[in-house]
Amino acid sequence: MFNKFLDQLRQLGKSDKTIQNYVSTWSAFEKWMLVSDPVLKDAGYATQKDVADYKRHMQLQGGRNGQPAKPSTMQLTFVQLNAIFRFFAVNGFIPDNPVGPIKKPPAARRLPKWLSRNEQNLFLRELRDNRGKEMKRDYAIALTMLRMGLRVHELCDLQISDLTMSDRKGAAYIRGKGDKDRELPINSELRAAIQAYLQERDHDSPYVFVSRRSPKFTVRGVQHIIENYRYRTKIKTLSCHALRHTFGHDLIAAGNDLQKVAMLMGHYKEDGSPNIEMTLLYTTPGVEDLEAAVESISWT
Repeated sequence: MFNKFLDQLRQLGKSDKTIQNYVSTWSAFEKWMLVSDPVLKDAGYATQKDVADYKRHMQLQGGRNGQPAKPSTMQLTFVQLNAIFRFFAVNGFIPDNPVGPIKKPPAARRLPKWLSRNEQNLFLRELRDNRGKEMKRDYAIALTMLRMGLRVHELCDLQISDLTMSDRKGAAYIRGKGDKDRELPINSELRAAIQAYLQERDHDSPYVFVSRRSPKFTVRGVQHIIENYRYRTKIKTLSCHALRHTFGHDLIAAGNDLQKVAMLMGHYKEDGSPNIEMTLLYTTPGVEDLEAAVESISWT
């Protein structure tokens, strides 16, 4: 039954990472079921009581080293178990979905992480001060995430043929998550950085960003570069995802409406419409936003 569920995920174009997450969730649940009921041959026939007991197990010792599972892990686990068992029920493998009636764990509070203006300046200054051979490459990579909000895999998949740039304007065709592609404008600052890097790049790869050993950067390779700069700048929140979040937050702070930001970030619903609910994350004020709000009513 579960293999048929995985086949459906592949047909829907879900990423390998998403599919692996479902496999991990199901494997953990199946292992727990078979330990708690050795006679059971297929965890797909779990009852509502089984699911409730598993939820209690996760709350008590279902995390690492026998500790309670994190709220984010609990939330993801039950979202995925619900999808799996709903598939089983809809396809007639089981009479009903045992996860449906169970009260879901509360959603974990997502704390947005982005760079303040001072942190952005510190980071970009460190990039420009780098005298190494890869300075222009690292600068172009960082600025691409800061000024276009790309996910790391989108940056790695970016090809030279996806770019259209002139002195006056530029655009990039982005192969997005879940086959939801989008076209993003490239501002003058980023155009200059990419062009400077490409002019010095000694490689005939079709991909924009290449490493010393490969014609295409891996996700881990890009993450490693940003981690090195986190160590050098001592900016604790500096990460690839924080750079993407910074793009979204700065767009909101500049007064752009949520629909525009959702489209630029690649936040789309299954029907292809902008997913504004996801974009609301970037409206959460940071420390600098709160300080500016207080200063705005100062009389001095």
